[in-house]
Amino acid sequence: MSGTASIGGIISGLNTEDILTKLEAVAKVPILRLESQKARLSAKLSAWQEVNSRLLALKEKALALSFHTAFLANSATSSDESIVTASATSSAVPGRYTFSVESVAVAHKVASQGFAQQDALVGDGTVTITVGSHSPIEIQANGLTLAGLRDAINGANAGVNAFIVNEGSGDTPYRLLLTSNATGTAGQLDIDVSLTGGTTPTFSDLQTAANAVISLGEGITVTRSSNTITDLIPGVTLNLHQADPGQDISITITNDNSAKKQAIGDFVEQYNTLIDYFAEQWEYDTDTNSGGLLFGDYSLSQIQSNLVSRISNRIAGLPSSMALLSQVGIRLGTDGKLTLNEAELDAALTSNPDGVMKLFARYGSPTSTEIKYVSGTSDTKASGEVGYAVQITQVATHSRVTTGVAQADPLAEDEILTINGKTISLTAGMTQAQVISTINARTSETGVTASATDINGSGTGQYLTLTTAGYGSKAQVTALSNKSNGAPGSSGIGNVSVTESSPSGEAATGTGAAGVDVAGTINGAAAVGTGRLLKSTAGDAKGLTLLVQAVTTGDYGSVAYTVGASAMLNAELEFLTEDDNSSIKTSEDTLQKRIDDMTESIEHMNESVTSEQERIKAQFNRMELALSQLQTQSNYLTSQLAQIKNNWG
Repeated sequence: MSGTASIGGIISGLNTEDILTKLEAVAKVPILRLESQKARLSAKLSAWQEVNSRLLALKEKALALSFHTAFLANSATSSDESIVTASATSSAVPGRYTFSVESVAVAHKVASQGFAQQDALVGDGTVTITVGSHSPIEIQANGLTLAGLRDAINGANAGVNAFIVNEGSGDTPYRLLLTSNATGTAGQLDIDVSLTGGTTPTFSDLQTAANAVISLGEGITVTRSSNTITDLIPGVTLNLHQADPGQDISITITNDNSAKKQAIGDFVEQYNTLIDYFAEQWEYDTDTNSGGLLFGDYSLSQIQSNLVSRISNRIAGLPSSMALLSQVGIRLGTDGKLTLNEAELDAALTSNPDGVMKLFARYGSPTSTEIKYVSGTSDTKASGEVGYAVQITQVATHSRVTTGVAQADPLAEDEILTINGKTISLTAGMTQAQVISTINARTSETGVTASATDINGSGTGQYLTLTTAGYGSKAQVTALSNKSNGAPGSSGIGNVSVTESSPSGEAATGTGAAGVDVAGTINGAAAVGTGRLLKSTAGDAKGLTLLVQAVTTGDYGSVAYTVGASAMLNAELEFLTEDDNSSIKTSEDTLQKRIDDMTESIEHMNESVTSEQERIKAQFNRMELALSQLQTQSNYLTSQLAQIKNNWG
């Protein structure tokens, strides 16, 4: 009867609206209690969500310290940064490296003759630009002006930058300049102009291409095409700014303790922020007899207890001299928070950096120099001092293709190779040594190195062998030439595509071999190999990944695996914040269900109150109508009696 109109207490004189309002207020008392309980539960749910957020923030800091690479950070300083600046990765070996910069790499620049105006016609035809060993780019010139040719070159992605300058003198001040985008001889420009019907540009050198030259002393020099050098000192990037021939420059690589201290300090600060929030939950006000939203919650207490144990317990498998965080200046106070003594941490990082690393991170210490630790996971358990035994049953190999025809003579004509999708231009007259050098200059792009071997890809000889830089079954090589190898004076690759699995090629005599992945066991269980990486997939060592540099099969000792405090804490935090069975998830789900149930109950109760209000309102209306009818009848009877009385009178 929703929406029933009310006639109020017109006849009865009752204030029905006031009565209905008070009845509704009484009926809603249980609803208000439920809403209050729901608000309290919602606040507790928000508190648990805040706990989860703070745990995630701590997890981020703990995770950063759980990787051993976080403790391998290096810094590089230059004795003269106006000459050279440097940066170092974790793989760099600390030390002092001295050399001199004899010259820096410069880009090839050419300029045309002068033109009277920018819209001077250069004609029709083609302009072909070749940068280093890259494939030529042909640009069509159909009625182009000097400015139009500039725009066409820039739009062709030819590896050069074209622009026009006004020299400001004479009748022909406008010149077209081309600059190679690549420095050094690798960016050498070769420009072939074939135009008619206009003034044909002729180009001359403004600046010849030159490589960077670094002298290491004793007559040893190295050259590079770029001023950014990443392959001279392993793990170090050098940026050459200017030359200073004969002047020694020192690059000093040191362990970057400042980055490690910052990461540890951030971890301590985040941990204390979490403990502060826990403390808010344990506060109790005796005046109001109220506590924090999660006051007395056993799950919260258990979480804090578990975190404290990860922080304060001795790390299994480490020597007693470096097995507790307190031994590097990190101590747990009576308030549950951590304090950091920076002087003690500095001393530990200086005297025993490996010990500090193992105290925080996951780490595996191989007994064999041919086995390198890569990583572990939360599934990998500490091994104890005995370690996990490593046995290699198959070593990883490269993929290879060897041409079926030897290169005994210099190239008879220009030849273009396509190796793993990259084109490499060879020029007539190149010896095999020059062909190999040209191919190897592009190894970073092709992932392939070249060498001269016998027809089976080993020893010495005049057969060109292409070998993948990577290892394993996923390392592939594909090669093709635009020239036949049926006549003398070719690279020997031929005009039929060859791969490691199909190497015979045009001459049907090529050989090859597909790379294989490493295979073996870790802790007695079969492991999965990918290239030279061997990963355990079962048992206590599950998740342990090793780099196998061995070249023969056999037993390779063991790997002692330890789990540092940050790694253990990260695993605990990962469970708490991500696992459906964690106490946080359980608490949140329980609270949410109760909130949902209360929401549903409140909705039903409100519907019931509304229905009851409509029912009572309808009863009042019927009563008023009945009273109205009775009053009408009463008035009628009164009128009739009065009439009778008058008639009798």
